[in-house]
Amino acid sequence: MEIRNAEQLTIKMRLIVGRWHDSGRVGNTGAAGNTLEDLLGVEENNLHLPDFGDIELKTQKFEGEGALLTLFHKEPLPRASIPKLLKAMGWRHSDAGGKYPSTEMSFRSTTYGHRYTARGFRLKTEADRITLIYDPLKVERAVKDKSEEFATYGDWADDIQLRSHPNYREVLPVYYEIADLIEDFDVKLDHTLLALYKTRTHEGKKQFWYEEAYLMKDVKEEKIVPLIEDGSMAVDFDARTGHNHGTKLRVRRSELWRLFTDFRLIE
Repeated sequence: MEIRNAEQLTIKMRLIVGRWHDSGRVGNTGAAGNTLEDLLGVEENNLHLPDFGDIELKTQKFEGEGALLTLFHKEPLPRASIPKLLKAMGWRHSDAGGKYPSTEMSFRSTTYGHRYTARGFRLKTEADRITLIYDPLKVERAVKDKSEEFATYGDWADDIQLRSHPNYREVLPVYYEIADLIEDFDVKLDHTLLALYKTRTHEGKKQFWYEEAYLMKDVKEEKIVPLIEDGSMAVDFDARTGHNHGTKLRVRRSELWRLFTDFRLIE
């Protein structure tokens, strides 16, 4: 069936989700997306519907019911601030001296706007910016340090107070311009079909299970900041000395619909 409108696309996707499909592109790192294109009968990322416009197909690995959904990657300002943040506020990587050099450091933080993390981080709206702030008085000092580099988060907080070249006061604040975030939401998410998938190998063949999908159109720009402020969206920092995995904007799956004028859940 040739897909001619959003309703037909929704019907076709409902026949795809909730079952296993053999991979159509053996050895291809983008196999989940390519397989979905094959199942839909469309050329590579080329789907135009008169009632919906040009649609970009995206796939993302399903990480569980409670997991946050990654919207896109975006590094904060000032440019190249993550390596400095890593040195000023990071901790020894759990694989340092083994898989990685003995000097390997890590900095990871899923950070929200409605509360502080155990390490004292929070997102704060300041005029035209979303800023990462740190308050040493908000550190849960008695809590065991999950990295096991320090006994408690209090010990980590004491350590970073004494660091230099750089000290965290020289690095913070790092921030996003709200106008830049709005532009990225429009460019990267407007007119998108996003499918969440799981994978397995069955009888020697790689297979994909599409858990659910979202057909999204017309970003509600005015909702971006409130979603950050109420804890529905987070900024996820994930860097180590040898590789920055990328800073991600993430959202609770149950709140994704609030970002779009036209939002269709396909399950």
